Amino acid sequence: MDTISNPTNIAQSISFDVHQIAVRAVQEDEIQYVADIITRSFHFDRGWKAWFTPLFRIGIAEDLRHRLRACAASSLRNKPQQQICSIALYGNVGQTQVVGTIEVGVRTAHDRPHPYRYVYISNLAVSRDFRRRGVARELLSHCEQICKSWGYSELSLHVMSDNHRGLSLYHKLGYEVVSTELLWSWFPWWHRPERIFMCKKLSS
Repeated sequence: MDTISNPTNIAQSISFDVHQIAVRAVQEDEIQYVADIITRSFHFDRGWKAWFTPLFRIGIAEDLRHRLRACAASSLRNKPQQQICSIALYGNVGQTQVVGTIEVGVRTAHDRPHPYRYVYISNLAVSRDFRRRGVARELLSHCEQICKSWGYSELSLHVMSDNHRGLSLYHKLGYEVVSTELLWSWFPWWHRPERIFMCKKLSS
């Protein structure tokens, strides 16, 4: 059985084979790896935020643990699962590393005359040493399969307008811009990028 560990810089020193990536639902004893990747991917370990990195990591882990347990409790009551956190595993020389994570869930919108439910992607994050190697594509493809298994034919997500690589990837994968929204700030001089809402219609 392979040993799971935190991502290291082995991706820089070996040939990377995208076919060695496996995506599956996270288990509770792997939450620490997810929290670490999210913390580093969303820059909670840089600048003044670095002082609070351990707190950010703990908060992210506890939030995910709470949601996983809530989903497990729902499944015991025979309720359909509507929130899944998945991880991307990369195997190399008998050792498996968690190199990425993503969440997908069913949400309810109330901005129309009648509430409607839709599938939404969040917390897509890839370890820095494994970016631009197809990991994000594999995670997004996995979410498409989950979406179809739930009986939905459309996926939605948000991306910041200054995330040029993310925007490029989503466009290549068939996501289209639906709307943009300005993020309000306490300080008029503090420029904040727009948040872009994108959707992709899945083929049957």
